[in-house]
Amino acid sequence: MKIVIIEDERDLGVLMRNFLIRQLNIKTPDGSIRVVASLTEGLDCVRDMRPDWIFIDNNLPDGKGVQAIRQLREAHPDKRAKVVMMSAMTNLKEEAFRNGADYFLDKPISFVEVKNIFTKPASDV
Repeated sequence: MKIVIIEDERDLGVLMRNFLIRQLNIKTPDGSIRVVASLTEGLDCVRDMRPDWIFIDNNLPDGKGVQAIRQLREAHPDKRAKVVMMSAMTNLKEEAFRNGADYFLDKPISFVEVKNIFTKPASDV
């Protein structure tokens, strides 16, 4: 499984990566879970890795994640990746879904919710 985490709060990104590895037993050969701190890095990473999952924060130093969801989809044209929008601004939820997000995680992140998106269909989360 390949995962890209686009999160400018480095500690949160690393914490999420470690949770996915340890708690969900996601194998990481060849750096298959990448944490990047900007939208530009995230788009490049998505193009290069073609991940299964993309976690994206809204407030990034070089743009808004909610507006970048469509760009992420275009960078990954086969559209198989699941996109997870993360934000404390719950008023962005509808816009995130309109732009193509599969899931929305409220900040502060609940790792129970992170686990749920990997174990339940989107309609149940």
